[in-house]
Order: sequence, then C-alpha cells, then structure tokens
Amino acid sequence: MHELRVNQIELEMQNETLRQAQHELEESRNRYVDLFESAPVAYVIVARDGRLTDANQLATRLLGLTQAQLLEHSFDQFIASCDRERWQERAAAVWAGRLDTPQEHELLLQNAEGSQFPAQLQCGALDRSHTGNTMRIAFFDITERAEAAAEIHRLAYFDALTGLPNRRLLLDRLAQTLAASERKGLYGAIVFLDLDDFKVLNDTRGHDAGDRLLAEVGQRLRAGLREGDTVARMGGDEFVVILDGLGPTRDSAALLAQSIGEKLRQSIAEPVDFGDFAFHCTTSIGVRLFGPGETQAELLQHADLALYRAKSAGRNRVIFFDPSMQAVLDARGILEDALGQALSKGQLELHYQPRFDGTRRVVGAESLLRWRHPKHGLMAPGAFLGMAAQTGLILPIGRWVLEIACAQLAAWAQDPTTRELTLAVNISALEFRQDDFVDQVRKALESTGANPERLTLELTEGATLDSSEATMARSRQLREIGVRLSVDDFGRGWSSLSRLTRLRLQEIKIDPSLVASMGQPGADTTLVTAILALAKSLGLATVAEGVETEAQRRLLADQDCDTFQGFLFSAPLPLDDFQRLLRKAGPCP
Repeated sequence: MHELRVNQIELEMQNETLRQAQHELEESRNRYVDLFESAPVAYVIVARDGRLTDANQLATRLLGLTQAQLLEHSFDQFIASCDRERWQERAAAVWAGRLDTPQEHELLLQNAEGSQFPAQLQCGALDRSHTGNTMRIAFFDITERAEAAAEIHRLAYFDALTGLPNRRLLLDRLAQTLAASERKGLYGAIVFLDLDDFKVLNDTRGHDAGDRLLAEVGQRLRAGLREGDTVARMGGDEFVVILDGLGPTRDSAALLAQSIGEKLRQSIAEPVDFGDFAFHCTTSIGVRLFGPGETQAELLQHADLALYRAKSAGRNRVIFFDPSMQAVLDARGILEDALGQALSKGQLELHYQPRFDGTRRVVGAESLLRWRHPKHGLMAPGAFLGMAAQTGLILPIGRWVLEIACAQLAAWAQDPTTRELTLAVNISALEFRQDDFVDQVRKALESTGANPERLTLELTEGATLDSSEATMARSRQLREIGVRLSVDDFGRGWSSLSRLTRLRLQEIKIDPSLVASMGQPGADTTLVTAILALAKSLGLATVAEGVETEAQRRLLADQDCDTFQGFLFSAPLPLDDFQRLLRKAGPCP
C-alpha cells in the first residue's frame, strides 16, 4: 500500500513536470510566433520543391498577397526574371549542403502585381545538417539604400546640371575606349567643344539662362552621337566627346570624325528658344584622332590645343590636331613658365600712349603693359595677356600695373607741367570681379599718394555686361573714392548701352575698328556719330582710340569727340620718351 502511494506521488510529480514543460513549450511557441509575425524582417519558409509553407506579416505585405494566397505559390515566382537563374543557383547550393552558414544576397524581387524592388536576402536550411527539407529565407526591402547608393554614384560620376558624365567618369571611359582600340585595332577620336558665345548670354541674361543653354547643348550633343559614343561636361561651357570605333585606318576615321564634328557644330548653331528671345550660339571644336598605343594625357592635351587653334582661327569651326601643333604647345608651355617669373625678375614695364584734346595738347595717357623677354625682346600684351588670364597670373600682374600707374600719377603731381595729366589703366573682368578689388585700388592710391580723380579705370565689356548687385556696388564704391570709370572698346558689343548709367561710368572709349573705317570711301560713320551723340546726351566724356589719319581726326572732331589717341599722334612710348614728348608739347592746359 505504501509503495502504491509512493508511485502515485511520483506519477503526479512527473505529470506536473510534463504540464510545466508543455506550458513552457507553448509560451516558447507563442513567443516564436510573435517574433516571427511581428519581426521587422520578412520571413518565409520554403519547401524543397520551392513551395512557400509559411510567411510572416511583413513578407505578405511586401509580396502583396495574404498568407493563404502565398502558400499557393513558389518563392521563385517572386524573383525578377533577370535574377531568377542566379537565385536558383544559390538555392541549389543551400539544398546541397555546400554552405556552412546562411548566405546573404542582393536580388531584385517582384510582388504579386509585378512591381519590382531590390532586396537583401539571407537563406539557410532549417536543420543542423543544412540539408533539410525546408529553407528559411529572411529578406527586407533596400530600395532607399539602393536609391541613396545610386544618388551617391550619380553625384560622383555625373554632372548635376546636364546629367552627362563628368570628368571623372570621362577619364574612366576614355581608358576603356583606349583599351578597346588596342584590342580591336580601330581608330577613335576625342573631341573638345567650347561654346563661343556662352559668356555673352551668361553675363547679359543671367546664370539661369546660361544653365538652360548648357542643358540644351547637352541634349543636342547626346542626340547627335552614335550608340557607344560618350559625351561629358568637363565644366563651364566645355564638353568632351569620345568617338569609339571610327574605322580601321586613320583616313577613314578622320572622315567620319569630321562628319560627326560638323553635325554637332551645326546642331549647336540652331537657335535656342528662351521664350522672350532666341539665342544663337556657335561652338569651336578641336579633334584628336587616336589609335592603338596612345595615352590619355597626350590625347587630352592635343585635343585642347586643337580647340585653342579653332578659337584662334575665328571660332565656329572644326580643327584637327596636327603634329606641328606640338611645337606650338611646347613653346606656349615655356612662355607660360617664363611669364610666371617675369614679374619677380623685373621684366614687365609700362609704356604710355598719349591722349590729345582737340587743340593737340597732351591731356593724359593710357598705360600699356609690355614684357621685355630676354629672348623674344619687347612683347606686346596680345602675345601673353590671354595666357595670363587663363593661368590666373593676370591678378598679380594687374595689381602691379595699378601700383606702378598710381606711383606715376603721384610723381607727375609734383611737376606743374604734368600734375593735371590723367592716366588710364585697363582692368580685366576677372580683376574687376575680385571681392577685394576696391580695396586694392584704395590701397594703391593711399600708399602712393596719387590723386584718385586723375586715375581712370578702363573696364572691358565683360566687366560692364555683368549687372549683378555686387558689380553695381563695386562701381559705386570706386566712384565714391573719386576714381573715373570708362568702358573700353565701346560700340563693338550691343549689350553695354543700357548699363552706362547704372554703372555710373564717366567715359566711353570708341572701339578702334569703328574709327578705322572712318574717312574711307563709302564708309558709314553713322554708328560713331550715334555713339558720340549718345555720350553727349548722357554727359559722358569720349575717347577715340586708333586714330591714324587726319581725316579720321577731323571727322571725330566735327562730332565733338573730346580726346584722341592713336598713331597719328604717337605710338605707346617708354616713360623717358613719353616725358620728352611732354616737354616738347608743352604744359597740359
């Protein structure tokens, strides 16, 4: 009896243990179900034949079906066709037990409606042998991550304005093209394009209009190329095209490249409709053919030189690189290096071209830069100022010119015969747009003691075209200092007329090309007459530049032109020769 009681107690204890274990098992199962259903990751269970046997809530939401509906499908049906073969290879590896740990993959999935989304998957067999009859697949939508990665790639490799490849991607594609040229034995070409009139639009109509033009040009270039060619924006208004597989011989490749270049040139020359106006833009194009064994650096350098020659030859044309251009390139490089040292070596100097009034008395001068090169002799600014502007050397050179001119004005002020002379200094658009330009002028005047009223700053058309608030403020500040402002080469451009009063200019300098046509048989002097009348009505002084004949001087004088400058009176002179001319001419009235 006692033993029976003991057995009964043991049995009750075992039952209690079983009940407790069952309770814990149910709690564990409930926790698993809760975790499975509410997990932030989509889960599905797949049988060996590919059928879905279970799915949590997120999986049903991403795949677009209820749980019951999902169980009627195979998982393969939710893999995009482009990735289905790749997925089946990975699934086979799981079933074969070739993977010791769950593997992660990125695949393109599609929901029941066919909408696709990138996903990251982790899959593995459910039992320890890794060769069971079911596979667990966890996945989640990585659309935002993929979009962020695509955006990072776009920003790194594409131009934000035009959507074209940028310099970084261009160089990568050029390397691929050169490798293909080597492998296939075909010639290609690299083409540099630069918009001839972009600056005019940008300065007169604003950067928004300039951006619209660049975007339009990008579209036209894309439309004019063959499949497999590359067009990129290098920056500013410069574009580069890579023409791949032009032909097996240099001659055939050159003919096709010429045809494509002309097609692009003509396409860009078509007017661009801005709504309230149409803009006509031309482009200069430099082409460099390449074959097997060429290098990137050489190609880019030569194509850029060809573009430079296209610009120098009159713009709006296609120019091919010729080996003889290399000599020009080498000479330019040597000259550029020498220019960088010219200022410190004291090789730059100012010459002075006198200005005369209607009575042929000297009333002032224009300071003109000269470079006394140790090998090439005295060089006029046309031979090196363009290079100085491209390299940025124009800024320190311009500061030096301003300081020397102010010092000369201060020296003239000590002599009664020269103290009333004015001196004009040419200011490039790049100099004028520097934030500290007004301070530079103020410091030069203060350090030398020069009278600001005797200093005239001649602004190029590029500087006067800019109607930004900063430009207007800079002009106003210079006038407050007492400096005179003049616009150089007036009459050659159409856009500076409306800005004369806003810039508070006091003088206009008539372009020498207009003066040159005066006095010739059949010459039309209407434009010069109109400019002089306009200046008089606005209270502006006038300077005629490039006066070379007495007939020109007489016609200008009859229209009340104030001041004359040109070879009729004197060429630009070194300071000592200019001083001798002053003593001969007598004191300034």
